[in-house]
Amino acid sequence: MDDTRIPLESPTPSPTTTAARTHQYRLNAAQEQRTYQDSCQRLISHIHSAVSLCRDLSKANKDKYPMHYPSTPAAAEGSAILEAARGTNFNQGLFSHKDLNILSLDLKMGHTSTDLNTLETQSITNLLSDRLDSSLRHLEKLQGRVADTSSKVLVTGDLNSGKSTFVNALLKRDILPADQQPCTSIFCEVLDAMLNDGLEQVHAIPCVEKYNRLDPDTYHVIEMRHLYKVITEDFEQYKMLKIYANDARTSQESLLHNGVVDIALIDSPGLNTDSVKTTAVFARQEEIDVVVFVVSAENHFTLSGKEFLWNAANEKTHIFIVVNRFDSIRDKDRCKRLILEQIRQVSPATYADADDLVHFVSAGNVDLEPGSRKLDAPDFARLEERLRAFVLENRTKSKLLPAKNYLVNLLLDINVLSEANKQKSSEEYQKASEDLKRDLPAYEHLLQVRDRMLQQVEKVAESTVSSIGRHASNKLNQAVENVGNAIHSIEYPGILLVWQYAQDIADSMCQKLLKDIKQEESYARRETSDCLERIHDMGVEHLGQYPLVADVNKLCVKPKEITITVEATDFFDLVLDDKLSGAALSLGAATMVGGRMLGFKDAVSSIWSVSSLIDSPNVRRWVLPVVGVASVGFMVYVVSDMRHAVERKLVKKFKNAARETGYIEAHSNRIARESRKVLRVEGWEIQNRIQRAIEDKEQKRSETEAFAESSRETAEFFACILEKSGLLLEKVKMVVTDTKESFA
Repeated sequence: MDDTRIPLESPTPSPTTTAARTHQYRLNAAQEQRTYQDSCQRLISHIHSAVSLCRDLSKANKDKYPMHYPSTPAAAEGSAILEAARGTNFNQGLFSHKDLNILSLDLKMGHTSTDLNTLETQSITNLLSDRLDSSLRHLEKLQGRVADTSSKVLVTGDLNSGKSTFVNALLKRDILPADQQPCTSIFCEVLDAMLNDGLEQVHAIPCVEKYNRLDPDTYHVIEMRHLYKVITEDFEQYKMLKIYANDARTSQESLLHNGVVDIALIDSPGLNTDSVKTTAVFARQEEIDVVVFVVSAENHFTLSGKEFLWNAANEKTHIFIVVNRFDSIRDKDRCKRLILEQIRQVSPATYADADDLVHFVSAGNVDLEPGSRKLDAPDFARLEERLRAFVLENRTKSKLLPAKNYLVNLLLDINVLSEANKQKSSEEYQKASEDLKRDLPAYEHLLQVRDRMLQQVEKVAESTVSSIGRHASNKLNQAVENVGNAIHSIEYPGILLVWQYAQDIADSMCQKLLKDIKQEESYARRETSDCLERIHDMGVEHLGQYPLVADVNKLCVKPKEITITVEATDFFDLVLDDKLSGAALSLGAATMVGGRMLGFKDAVSSIWSVSSLIDSPNVRRWVLPVVGVASVGFMVYVVSDMRHAVERKLVKKFKNAARETGYIEAHSNRIARESRKVLRVEGWEIQNRIQRAIEDKEQKRSETEAFAESSRETAEFFACILEKSGLLLEKVKMVVTDTKESFA
């Protein structure tokens, strides 16, 4: 866009002169162009900022900060910027929306509207992303429209009203052929040659829709000198001519190319019954910014002209009217009065602004000589200034104002969303922080309970296990010492079944000890069960109700029996020495009675003394009977004492077996160990439950901390977006889009 400015300090002739008036009109036009250019540049910059803002929102919405959609308009309350913006009065009633405008999500399914509160967060996120993407595409289009400097002006009018002459006067060049008779039979668009790489050419276009300047197959090039022939003669194969021409004037004065608005002038055929509808349709095209209607001051408005104005007024409420050849009218006041009355009837809006839109001039008096510095007549200079202003005004209405209005609406919506999300995130952060603070004592107490409780559980369990072990050891030792009491109930079957009797004694002692062991196991179960209850109550106190997992019935396994073997020596209660000689052993039976009564040493001494007497003849006579009697007596004694000998020997043997094998200690330790296992099950359960409770608490705290941090970041992000959108909204509101007010 050309940033060239017309200096305001240009020397101004005396206001009383015609030249001064003409010069002032040019200065006014230049100032309006600068204002329009400044508005364009500001809007383009603001659109770029809005694009950046929307991209940040869209990216954050998709990746990091899913947006919350406000359910009520109250979410926007509290924003001073938003409230101030709602009070702004724009032409199109921007603030009639209840909630959001551009970014609103109104889902309709059939005849009913879906409540957005029932949608999932991801669905709302996707919908908002789609809206933001749509806004980005529209902003890019708006940026292109605002940056586009091209503008089209359709010049139409009755036959032989001087349309081509008027176009030449605006261009200060004799380009279009003019004649006293109607000559223009085709639409002719005059554009700056810069759009055609600086080449002055005429493109005759058979099909306007397919025309492409870069594709020679879509048009025919005609030399300038043949233009009159093509325009005046009937070339039905051509629907339009595009005339690329250079403007000899400076860029500040040029209509075709001045860097602010590059105007393309379209000269249409004169209106008649056949062309009225065609020209009216052409005038309603969106690309046409201004319609200039040229009427002859001599003929006034014809029926064709009135019909065209009626049709065109449906789309273009204001028509720029040029009353040409006004210098040939003698009664100028009457002519003005009659024409203005006709305008009032066909276009009331144009009549209301007649001072700016209706001009009485003589286009044929404009100097078209190349290089001429002759100033235009003040009326024509004012016409040109008002035409430029009208083009700028229409471009402002068609391009700048819609862009500004869209930006304001979009920024208001961003304000609403940002304010709602900032408020929601701040509330979530505050709530999460309060939850963390409120939960901290419980978490710290849980950590303290874990250490203290595990120590208590261990202490109670070990105390119980030690007590059970000591009790089992004492009771089983007593049982072993008193194991002889178990044989009193066994009836002696006689010497013939003494072996079976010995076996019954051994079995009875084993069963008695097993019974005592089972009693200790029952005692251990009771003690362990009581201890389990205490430990479980300790766990319930801090962890709440939970099932008891330990089973005291599995406390003990089947104990092993003490096995003693009945031997032949168990039937004789003799003290044998491995060092005794075989001879001494053979005399053992004979000396048993004496040995038991006198002692072994005395018995042997007596026997030795007796043997020394055997050599005596007298002794030999009575020794045999004595020995026989002694042998018989000994046998009688052995047989009679065999029951007691078996009992004594087996009881002693059982006790020795219990002591030597560590049976009592083993079973005491086993019972204590089994009790410890059961208690440990409950201890482990408590430990696991406490640890799980701590881990759950830590996980929840970690999630809450992460949520609080995310909420804080989200609140800061939307606060930043809110600030940026608010500042940008103020800047957009400052853009001038009403040229009349700016020069009032």
